[in-house]
Amino acid sequence: MTEPSPDQLELWISTFRGPLVGLLASWGLDWTAAEETAQDALAEAWVSRSRYAGNPADMQAAGAWVRGIAFHLCRERQRKGERARAVSLPEQLEQPNPESPGDAHEELRAAFARLSESHQLILRMHYLEETSAREVAALLGTTPKAVEDRLYQARKALRELVQRRQQTGARS
Repeated sequence: MTEPSPDQLELWISTFRGPLVGLLASWGLDWTAAEETAQDALAEAWVSRSRYAGNPADMQAAGAWVRGIAFHLCRERQRKGERARAVSLPEQLEQPNPESPGDAHEELRAAFARLSESHQLILRMHYLEETSAREVAALLGTTPKAVEDRLYQARKALRELVQRRQQTGARS
């Protein structure tokens, strides 16, 4: 058992920060609280590094450990009375794009809101946090292939919801 080094911590931060924020947001924290909690989880991982029983270079094991710390910090924050609210889309999706029509943007937001939590989570972590499938897999404790499959299913579900909404709107 080797204690993580400062270089290993830097790698963990660069690998897990973005997906961790998305995961925490999916658990009910607003985006700012999710970012703060992710930072706290990574800081706690560093402070508690002597308790880490795995190989610091094993990103899948490290991801599971950091995710566990984040889970406990999130629950603690919610127990202390912070109002957990439904996750809204990040600002970059909430702001209309001047190059695209407002209706299309609104349709996408409405369809995204109707996706299952697991589909929202995987799309948010991969696209909005710009995290690779490998990094998402390490954080979620799964394989990159499973993440790619979930991304495919989430994109397909989103596409179907948008198309269904457009067809319903065209008939009105």
